[in-house]
Amino acid sequence: MQPIYKFLTSLCFLTLVACGPKGEAERTGDWTLNPAASGMTYVTIKNGNLGEINTFRDISGVVTTEGKAEFTINLDSVDTNNEIRDPRMKEYVFQTDQYPTAKVMADLDMSQFDVLAIGNSKTVLLDMTLDLHGIKDEREFYVLVTRLGPNKVRVDNKAPLILDAEDFGFETGLAKLQELAGLESISPIVSATISLTFER
Repeated sequence: MQPIYKFLTSLCFLTLVACGPKGEAERTGDWTLNPAASGMTYVTIKNGNLGEINTFRDISGVVTTEGKAEFTINLDSVDTNNEIRDPRMKEYVFQTDQYPTAKVMADLDMSQFDVLAIGNSKTVLLDMTLDLHGIKDEREFYVLVTRLGPNKVRVDNKAPLILDAEDFGFETGLAKLQELAGLESISPIVSATISLTFER
């Protein structure tokens, strides 16, 4: 192999490593949630066996370079696919006039993600704090972190997060919702799933 060819080959390889796909250079700084590429849903059960999918239209989040992660849900943005139920959820269950947001906070070891190759994934057990309806609850949650590019990662849950609404003081609101809707029952157990894309 000619010396000049060796030099050009090495230069091309170093460029690919440093810049990643399409010449995108790896940046430093905080990771910010891309709402358009992210989502959170939760499933409710009424009358024993009728499941319904609910979402939030307004979510945000950031992971600092020090590994401080915070994910915020605007509870006023709840979407239950029912125009009558949405304002009832806000008023009687979430009580958004007093508790407008829910927050999830966690500390991450960022070094384990810095060495993650593009296209590869890593399972992480998060020790997180959920701040909801004026109550803080600490729990563990497995997530799958995938490196999509030099400056893009996606976080997906490995299994649904199971929550008991009564742990957060929602029993009175659920009873009111059940009364207004004329339902036989509303299960206090809900399961939540996430798919969050962070960019920097």
